[in-house]
Amino acid sequence: MSFPALAATTVSFSPASVSVNPGQSFNLTINVDPQAVKNYTAKIELHFPADLLEVTSFNFDGSGWMAWNQPGYDLTDNTNGILIKTAGYPGGFNSPATFGTVSFSAKKAGSGTIQTGSNCLTLDANNQNVFSGTVQTNVTIALVPTPPPATPTPRPSPTQISPRPTVRPTISSPSPTPTLTPTPTETPTLQPSPTETPLAQAPVPSKSLFAGIGNLITWGTGSAFLGIIAVLVIILIVVYIILVARKSRRDKIK
Repeated sequence: MSFPALAATTVSFSPASVSVNPGQSFNLTINVDPQAVKNYTAKIELHFPADLLEVTSFNFDGSGWMAWNQPGYDLTDNTNGILIKTAGYPGGFNSPATFGTVSFSAKKAGSGTIQTGSNCLTLDANNQNVFSGTVQTNVTIALVPTPPPATPTPRPSPTQISPRPTVRPTISSPSPTPTLTPTPTETPTLQPSPTETPLAQAPVPSKSLFAGIGNLITWGTGSAFLGIIAVLVIILIVVYIILVARKSRRDKIK
């Protein structure tokens, strides 16, 4: 004669909440607590938002679980968002144990819930289902869009400093070559000093110049006295012309 179990087995998730970016992955650990009643088999059914999440893998805990691969007990459906995993525990367990770990990949930004389904069960020694379907743990996934990369823009500044020293030698190298080459060509231009010796004979043309001026002053007579008289006569004539012109202007004004 069998008696109903006094305690119910519960399932919990770890972590209780997850926040990731699109394209990132995270792990969800499934824990089973038999509440001191020895359990021998566990079937866990999960429901998740298929438009936001995708199951990439599932691994049983290595403490002694033996997987059941029969149809209806092992399923990964990323289209409808259903995961079913079943395993037996030889010898049973009556203390909290880790059932397995699910790896999810985030598809896009949004929020949803991962929760146990109505087909979960845990069997005791009498093959009775002691799982409490009313006890569920929900996990909310908040998917945050990837922030725009702001840091890569200022960092390329050190790379802009490196090419500057390469430009400096190209500017300085051609400058000395043209300045040094004309210097030997300028030396012969400074050496025609011996040809300038005819400048010492400059008094020869100066005598002819003074002779011409003297002939002009003496009016060709060769007498300085007559030349001075001629100059005075010319000055008197010019003064007379100026006086007559001024007088005529005054008469016109009156």
